[in-house]
Amino acid sequence: MDSKSDLELVRLCQAGDITAFDVLVRRHQERVYRLAYRMLGGSNEAEDVAQEIFIKAYKAIKKFRCDSSFSTWLTQIAVNQCINHCKKRNKIKLLSLGLAIKRRSSEPHAIAEHNEKREIVSKEVNSLSLKHKTVIILHYFESYSYEEIADILKCSSGTVKSRLFHARMELKDKLKPILEGDEWIGEKYEML
Repeated sequence: MDSKSDLELVRLCQAGDITAFDVLVRRHQERVYRLAYRMLGGSNEAEDVAQEIFIKAYKAIKKFRCDSSFSTWLTQIAVNQCINHCKKRNKIKLLSLGLAIKRRSSEPHAIAEHNEKREIVSKEVNSLSLKHKTVIILHYFESYSYEEIADILKCSSGTVKSRLFHARMELKDKLKPILEGDEWIGEKYEML
């Protein structure tokens, strides 16, 4: 059963095969957990929300029409569940994004400075509106394309690009003095 495509597994689930859904969970659980962790900033909450995401997906799988990939559909559920969770608790915890700022030295003081910068960047990303924070996480940390994000968020790719632009400008203004001279590893992280 592990060799079947997501679409084949979805069709088996829709026909009542529970083991097919287990395969889908195993296949996607790490990515869903990582997304929840980044959006919620805490492993305990992320585990609970990830479980809620899969429960919600299981309950809704018969309604999935296969218009998009299963992965995109599941990510849409995950993003919505995380946003709802954030709204319920009425505050958003500090994100632990694990940003890849290149360390210049392995000296203890350089490591401490590096970690401090990471925390500041995390706080600033966390301070963005949910709309901006969501597109930053999906694009830069989960590597979704503009079109995939648009599909997930049910908006146009132009809206995604606009949100990313405004979020980057806001972060650039806040973080410019902090990150001057630091290099970001790879284009994926060149959001500033």
